[in-house]
Amino acid sequence: MRGCSVSYGILILEQAPPIRLASKCEIRTEKYMRNFRMAYASLASLPPVYGMYSSFFTSTIYMFFGTSRHVSIGVFAVASMMVGAVRLRFVPDPDVIVETINGTEVEEIIPVKGPIDFGIDITPVMLTSALAFGVGVAQLTMGFLRLGFLTTYMSDALVSGFTTGSAFHVFIAQLNKVVGVKLPRYGGFGMLFLMVRDLILALPEYNYVSLAMSVCGITFLTIGRDYVNPLFKKISPVPLPLELILVIIATIISSTMDLKKKYHVDIVDYIPQGVPKPSMPRISILRYMIGDCIAIAIVSYMFVISMAKLFAKKRRYKIDAGQELYAVGFMSLLSSFFPVYPTGASLSRSAVCEGSGANTQLYTLFSSSVLLAVIVWIGPLLQPLPMCILACIVMVSLKSLFLQFRTLPRIWKISKFDFMVWTVSCFATVANDVMTGLTISVAFALISVVLREQWPKIYTLAQASDQLAYKPKERYTHLTPFDAHINVLRFDSPLHFANVTSFLSTVNELMHSETDNNKKASDEGVKGANVEQTDGSKYKELSQKEELSNEDGPPKSTKVDIPNKVIIIDCGAICGIDTMGLDAFREVSQL
Repeated sequence: MRGCSVSYGILILEQAPPIRLASKCEIRTEKYMRNFRMAYASLASLPPVYGMYSSFFTSTIYMFFGTSRHVSIGVFAVASMMVGAVRLRFVPDPDVIVETINGTEVEEIIPVKGPIDFGIDITPVMLTSALAFGVGVAQLTMGFLRLGFLTTYMSDALVSGFTTGSAFHVFIAQLNKVVGVKLPRYGGFGMLFLMVRDLILALPEYNYVSLAMSVCGITFLTIGRDYVNPLFKKISPVPLPLELILVIIATIISSTMDLKKKYHVDIVDYIPQGVPKPSMPRISILRYMIGDCIAIAIVSYMFVISMAKLFAKKRRYKIDAGQELYAVGFMSLLSSFFPVYPTGASLSRSAVCEGSGANTQLYTLFSSSVLLAVIVWIGPLLQPLPMCILACIVMVSLKSLFLQFRTLPRIWKISKFDFMVWTVSCFATVANDVMTGLTISVAFALISVVLREQWPKIYTLAQASDQLAYKPKERYTHLTPFDAHINVLRFDSPLHFANVTSFLSTVNELMHSETDNNKKASDEGVKGANVEQTDGSKYKELSQKEELSNEDGPPKSTKVDIPNKVIIIDCGAICGIDTMGLDAFREVSQL
């Protein structure tokens, strides 16, 4: 179990040679990345401060065990949505009833029990900490059993479609904060449609101050990202901290105008000061969340390893996929003793860190120091921050996920199966909750593997006019065909029991198509054709049957020679064969 050996324990020391002092860019990067951490916590149905706790502890622990130099560990949208679905399923939000008594609005909070009686009072943070513990155990078990290969079944098409579908969940989940109304959360089939319905019905209750601030915030971020930052990057490797600027402005406006009391704008409100004390997670409730733990563990590791491979290839260094699995397992397990929830890697934050010039995970020391300062001292200053501003930050950050629709034409041209996997993954996630969507996506991806083997690519070859190569007639034009009675067939797959029927069907079709034509010629004779004379005139040549019918005496039969049909099978792409495949070749030889 080399992943647990002492030499692997302090992997950050292996990155020591290229260490340099943190640049101003890295510190500025962390200053605005913490706003994402607060915003994503709302996706997990937790107060914003727990997003900072989760990012601080997990990133610090990963720094000692991970092999990637550029992956930014912390909260991210997909994992936060999955955690939020689990949290609301087991610990639902209480119902809030607003009554008017003597002209004064009074809120009555009615607790709502979940489907399972744990026997003890479980708070949302207790549940998510236990979930993080279970995720860590699942990841360490996968590492011990060398099960990291399971993520290979989550293809790029699946991940792209699933994350795009998840983006719809994230976007719609933020709309109630944008308009300033409290709406129930749903689960299962059609949950997004129910949420949109509630938003439409709640139109008279909209808080138009929150809506106006949201419109201004989204406009500010969009213009800054699309127009200002491209110009700013010419003079600085790190973009302007637009989110930080927006948070500061919104906090000042909210505090100055007292938006909560005067206009009933929801704000972040209480942020505890100081580092939380560790406590033992409630392991007893894990038996109810085993499936959720495994699903989140796989998704979390998948995002980490994909980002790690991306930057390792770009910067030309090696990572250890097995060690990465242990790293994310340890970070989830050890961080669960604090009030956190499961985390992973974020593409946007990792890209910012890599672009800022970070060379090792030691940049985490500086980013964690800034985050620790926020937790210990600066946090209370953010209490007046309107929740709608955090929602704006999340919604604008989803643009890159929605733009993944642009890849569909390219995927369609390359692989129809990948196109179907992308489409099913996206729409299954949109139509259901995130966990169900992931299950359907993986199941369909596995089915597509079987279908690819059952219906492989079969081509008939012809010679390219400008070279000696032989290419598929179905994909290329301007090819020189063989003799009319010769076909070259290429079978691009191992020949086994699942696709042997398709192989025989194609061969039989090529054989009998020519035989049927010759038989028809034998029965009906050669069809009449217009033949051009030397003087330019044309005459219609009589068929053999017509000529015979003009002769004296009874009609006589005629015989048309049928040339032999030749099929050449190119076995260069058949990398494997089973007994049914051998029987298929014997059957073909007897045709």
